[in-house]
Amino acid sequence: MNENEFQFVMDCDVESLVSFLQEDYHLPLSEAFEKVYGSKIFEKLKDRKTGLYLQSPAYIYTFLTEELHEQYKNV
Repeated sequence: MNENEFQFVMDCDVESLVSFLQEDYHLPLSEAFEKVYGSKIFEKLKDRKTGLYLQSPAYIYTFLTEELHEQYKNV
């Protein structure tokens, strides 16, 4: 997979994750993007070595919600 293809997959994954957050948590678009881009899951997603970007957005979303729930639990 070349860099353009990788970036396209990443963009699609982020778009899906943001949509899921908006739908499930009624977040404004900007806040949903902040949650995704500020997450540890996003760091893993953009690391080709993890292979996470090859998984479905729904699967990735489960990890994102777990991370977000942990953050709020510790507040």
